Amino acid sequence: ILTYMSTKLNQSIMKSKSILFFICFIIGLSLYSQAQELNLKPDRLKHSIGLGAGFATGYGLSYRYTPKNYGIQFNFAPFKNKETTRISAGVTFSYDLKDYKNTRLYLYQANHFYYNNETIQVYDISNVPKNQKQKENYFNNGLGFGLEIMMLERLGLNFMTGYAFYDNFNGVNVTGEAAIYYKF
Repeated sequence: ILTYMSTKLNQSIMKSKSILFFICFIIGLSLYSQAQELNLKPDRLKHSIGLGAGFATGYGLSYRYTPKNYGIQFNFAPFKNKETTRISAGVTFSYDLKDYKNTRLYLYQANHFYYNNETIQVYDISNVPKNQKQKENYFNNGLGFGLEIMMLERLGLNFMTGYAFYDNFNGVNVTGEAAIYYKF
């Protein structure tokens, strides 16, 4: 009889421990999610300036404006010398999914126009150089998600990835974008 009672008591204690563990787990999870909500960024720095580069966003000097959960970004890099005219211009739209104190997760839609007109030297069979104009322009369009990580109080590093239509919608492939911004 003592063995039977001891076994029942051990089973009852194990059940109580399991229930207590489950209750503590639920309370801990609830407290953790509340703590994450407290880490939400209270006041957003709306303007950013920096450098950006990507197949779908374009490359060059970059300006970003994010007044609320949505934003717009401009990348621009003109180049001109005697032989070459090159322009990369991009406009990207974003929508925040989550915005915490030191990180931000967002969706983006990017548009990039690239123009290149240059004079190159080609050699004929007799090895005589001849100037030839070479012109290229195309439009890339991308869609994906991005992550901003605040490195310092006002310095953010951005990584974006997704899919893009390349060369005037003639091809589809994975894309990657990166930017570094000073926020004010």
